[in-house]
Amino acid sequence: MNEKYFKVLTLISISTFIFFSCEEDTEAADTEVPTPIITSISPVEGYPGEEVTITGENFNANAALNLVEIDSNGVSLASVTPTEGTATSLKFTRPNVSGVGVSISANLKVRNVEDPDEKVSDSVSITLLPIFDIITVAGLPKTKGGLAFDADGNLYARGQDPAEVYKITPDGTESYFGQTHWGEGEMHFGADGYLYAAVVWGDYGIVRIPPSGGDYEPYMPADTDVDNPFDFDFDSDGNMYIGTANGTIYHRSANADTATLIKSYGKWGSPMRYYDGDLYWYTKNDTVASAGGTNGLWKAPVPAEGDTISPASSTQILSSDDYNPSGLAIDGMGNTYLMDGWNADTTVTTSQLVRVTPIGTVESVYTLPTENPNKAVWHDNKLYVAAGNQGNQIYVIYLGPDYATGAVPQ
Repeated sequence: MNEKYFKVLTLISISTFIFFSCEEDTEAADTEVPTPIITSISPVEGYPGEEVTITGENFNANAALNLVEIDSNGVSLASVTPTEGTATSLKFTRPNVSGVGVSISANLKVRNVEDPDEKVSDSVSITLLPIFDIITVAGLPKTKGGLAFDADGNLYARGQDPAEVYKITPDGTESYFGQTHWGEGEMHFGADGYLYAAVVWGDYGIVRIPPSGGDYEPYMPADTDVDNPFDFDFDSDGNMYIGTANGTIYHRSANADTATLIKSYGKWGSPMRYYDGDLYWYTKNDTVASAGGTNGLWKAPVPAEGDTISPASSTQILSSDDYNPSGLAIDGMGNTYLMDGWNADTTVTTSQLVRVTPIGTVESVYTLPTENPNKAVWHDNKLYVAAGNQGNQIYVIYLGPDYATGAVPQ
């Protein structure tokens, strides 16, 4: 009997040893996770809200068990869970972290949170581009004479007096380009490569600078064509639409030498823009509502040859006496930005940049460091705003492909 007892006890001991050995092996297999390795990031530079792809090895195949950590000089800026991923690739959205006027050099690493030790990759460098940037035009005392972009992405800024034009390349290099007479009005490039500019006062009308730069040449003198041209714009066929300081609008065909009046009513100081087959204008200071309604933002289809714009053919997008814009800009989704330097009574300045959606909703976009935003242009998902009388700066606001109001510096 003792011999049988000994055999049973031995079997129990062996079974227990095997059981615990297997349990220890199972635990080791569940928790052993390799350290993540980052081989590349694309793109390295970017703005908040943009998608980034991290390529490498040993990422957790469950995207939610990875954590993307971003820091600068040892200070944590953000921790982001990837939106999707595999063992070799992760995608995440850049967080709403941005400098003001400067890019932030930061470090990025990937942490595997499934591992109790939370194994972390080595850091790689990334750059967080600024939502709000400032371009200073050293050659100008003021940036009040309009902004324009050429086909290569170079920015052109004009002063008021002197009305010199400076060219700023995408890498920030500034050079003198040419000049016009008295820079108070818009500028646009034509399909012929000339830089066209409106000169509100005097008999100069609209002038143009050759593609090579230099002094301006006459194009549409005010004493023979359109008096006091303030705003103008081109459509894709090269037709020109001219808004005057008193609110009327003219049309000059790409194949004609003269301009035709297509909107005969208006009030002094009415900025204008062309967008997607429609003409936009802002009626202000109009106590008798000569526009057929109230002050505010209007639009009308470009009339057929021989027809004109009337109150009946126009649509009022926004009815308001609260704004007094000196310029308009329209983005790729049809939102209209008001360069509103003064409130309605013209005695109180404002720094608030607002936009009006196509259905007339007013949205606050950004508080500018100027009380007189003057002219603006939309280019490559950014709004470029001239500081106007406040100095020689151009403010650049990145709003992204969806133009969300949430994309502002934190």
